[in-house]
Amino acid sequence: MSDAILLSLTIVTSASLVVLGCLAIFAAMSREHAHPEIAFGQGDQDAVFIFRESEMIDCSDQGRKLLDMLGEAGATTRRSAIWARLRAYLDPRFPELEQALKGLAGTGQAELQSSMDDGLVLGLRYRSGLTHLRLTDTSAEGALVAIDRLSFNALQNELRTLRHVARNVPSLIWKTEADGRVVWANSAYLKTLEQIRPKDAELTWPLPDLFGEDDSADKVRLALRQDEVVRWFAHSEAACDDQILHFAVPIDSAVQSEASRRETLQTLTRTFACLPIGLALFDAERRLQVFNPALIDLTGLEPLFLAARPSFEQVLYALRETRMLPEPKDFQNWRREIIEMEKAAETGEYAEEWCLDGGRIFYVTGRPQPNGAIALFIEDVTTEAALTRNFRNEIETAHHVLDALIDGIVVFGLAGQALLANDGYRQLWKTDPCADLADGGLAQAMALWSDACVPTTFWARLAEFVTRSDAREEISGSAALRTGIPLALRARRLAGGAVMVMFQPLAQGLSLQRPDLGLQGELIRRPDQAGLSSDRAEQSKASETAAQMLTPRKPRSARHSGSRIRV
Repeated sequence: MSDAILLSLTIVTSASLVVLGCLAIFAAMSREHAHPEIAFGQGDQDAVFIFRESEMIDCSDQGRKLLDMLGEAGATTRRSAIWARLRAYLDPRFPELEQALKGLAGTGQAELQSSMDDGLVLGLRYRSGLTHLRLTDTSAEGALVAIDRLSFNALQNELRTLRHVARNVPSLIWKTEADGRVVWANSAYLKTLEQIRPKDAELTWPLPDLFGEDDSADKVRLALRQDEVVRWFAHSEAACDDQILHFAVPIDSAVQSEASRRETLQTLTRTFACLPIGLALFDAERRLQVFNPALIDLTGLEPLFLAARPSFEQVLYALRETRMLPEPKDFQNWRREIIEMEKAAETGEYAEEWCLDGGRIFYVTGRPQPNGAIALFIEDVTTEAALTRNFRNEIETAHHVLDALIDGIVVFGLAGQALLANDGYRQLWKTDPCADLADGGLAQAMALWSDACVPTTFWARLAEFVTRSDAREEISGSAALRTGIPLALRARRLAGGAVMVMFQPLAQGLSLQRPDLGLQGELIRRPDQAGLSSDRAEQSKASETAAQMLTPRKPRSARHSGSRIRV
């Protein structure tokens, strides 16, 4: 009996040893082909994520809290977008993550240390087509941080405020690494990316740089080209640890205003360049800011001197050196005139003619401009002044000639106003219609003439001649003053519609038998003129000759009758 029991025990023991030996052999064989195990932390505070390619399958509670803290990741419903958000958080801390993920299928597992010295360790494991990520914080004691409730609420409120600001600020804000990779961006940046990217393309981390193609040197102003529209941003940077925080504020309105102002300035510059009037614009500090080529041509100042922005006084001193400024008797008076000139230009009251030594005449005006600036305009009026002087001399000569005539001449305009009257007219009628401000014109003059003369039909003919534009160019007649002086009258229409009336006094010793008809008949002598001297006789003869020239002669006929001629 005992032998049977002993045999059975021996058999069981041998079988057990054989089984254990087989297990040991298989375990050894499996260890030869297996990879070293990674000591994953088993704490409940680790953030664990499980992905199938780029789609999240599951995650731990701490992992879900981490996703909620990654900006808008918690609001993302697509699981494939969570992988991009998580990569945006992990890539700056674990630069070798991309390479580790590529070789994870071969190695099976890997472990990465954070490059930011924050105590984070990322464990990677690949099993059955699934990628396991475990994020462990080795710096936290027990993975717990003691904090009071009030401080925690304050941190949460501040965090919500910062998230709200980053989500709603209209400026583009993004953060880059030293190599230029975009590792964080706000909502405005992401929305702008979605507008310019192709519709079938998805956003992946690291995000593309919106202004990567802008090769401007200063980087103070960035341009973003979308289709045919160019958007402008004012760019600034701020250091954030080892990273750079970028801010881009839209300035489209400011750029458009600058472009419009630049175009307006170019238009004004081209306009000023074509003006024959010299322009010099001084700012509030009396520095020359703008000048045109005409200023150089008129004054002879050097362009380099004007481009150096000289002061107001320096420009006047230079004009004085080139004898382009009227020279006063002494320097003190000239200096005082400069100060008075500047004050007058500030109020817009400066306007003066500069008579230069060479006979040239400049008309200089000063005009105030906004913000205390003044503009000086210099115009060469030498030709105009010469023409004006010649016209004035001609007019004065014509007046002297008319005043030297014995005949009275008066000219009326289209409206009947008196335009000109010579000395003969003023002496004859004892009035000056051009100097009298209350003069009534032609109507008043005709009333004066008719009252001073014996009644005649010429005044009616003159009134009809003046009122009718289609009348003939000239009418003539005669009248006699109530003092007995006969007058030869003539009215003529001038160019432009003016009417000239001429009064030619005849010899005072003659009287008209019938006014307006006497010149066509015989002139009779008064009884008291029977004994005229020879001089008065000659004067009467000259008057008769003038009367015959003013009136048409009667036709004469002659015939022969034998040896006698009858006329």
